[in-house]
Amino acid sequence: MKITMKAALLAVVLSLLGTTTAIATERPARCAEQRFSVQVNGERQAIAGELCVRGRLTARTPLQVLLHGGTYDRAYWDWPFQARRYSYVDSATRAGYATLNLDRLGYGRSSRPDPEKLDFAAGGEAVHQVVRQLRPRFRTIVLNGHSMGGLVAERAAERGGVDAVIVSGIPRDRPGGQGKAASPFYPAELDPKFAGKPWARGYLTTRPGARAQAFHYPGTYDPAIMPVEEALKDTLASAELRSVGPDAAKRSAPKVPTAYVLGEHDTLVCGNGDCGADKIVRGSGHSINTSLAAQSFYRWTFTWLASKLRAA
Repeated sequence: MKITMKAALLAVVLSLLGTTTAIATERPARCAEQRFSVQVNGERQAIAGELCVRGRLTARTPLQVLLHGGTYDRAYWDWPFQARRYSYVDSATRAGYATLNLDRLGYGRSSRPDPEKLDFAAGGEAVHQVVRQLRPRFRTIVLNGHSMGGLVAERAAERGGVDAVIVSGIPRDRPGGQGKAASPFYPAELDPKFAGKPWARGYLTTRPGARAQAFHYPGTYDPAIMPVEEALKDTLASAELRSVGPDAAKRSAPKVPTAYVLGEHDTLVCGNGDCGADKIVRGSGHSINTSLAAQSFYRWTFTWLASKLRAA
């Protein structure tokens, strides 16, 4: 929610590109950086995130743990471009939730372990350990994951400790993925943003200029957002990419209330149409939060959570 060095750098990048942006300068919610120690695959790792809330934070404040998809980091849920339109953190805190916006293991400010071992089971175990550390402070915890973050949310929920799950950008019935489509991914060590990083080998990222076709659909996004997408892109672990697609291991839905949400034009996972969702977001591609329909998705999640958490 607050301006970080990343957001300031982004403003400079966009100004050089001639793009007018509305990066949030106000701080209407109270936010604090968080760090969690977890043990995954026998190694100690760190998970970074930001906790935001409006008003008084108590044990009765429902908490949403936000999990981004592949090649994004926590910025997906707290987009610095036109934040009142695109930031889920902004909308959720206005709706009375606290949010813990995580960099998943292998992303952002969190540890970057061996990408050959960082599959969704490992990511789910890391999130589960974070949830266990949060549970004494919060009575209600929701996992809200996009795309690969949704698959991690499923794995974490299997281990218990959460009250509801939202999965966007992944169908309910199959992992998704277009086997015949040209891959938008290539080795991160070949990308100018990540070349020279000591951890880059084995990680992947999107090819320059590939994000619009991979994650969006014509007419459903503001073209001005593409330089932001490119400036903020992150990587994904090779083990995660191997874990999606038609040959992926069978998934099981969490045993708590779970909603599956897809963009109307999510060609990355199922093409046009409903291939297993409780909600279809009209006028959106795969990356719903950075589409023009973001706010309709946000409002739907709050309505759905209110009904499910009240019933529980």
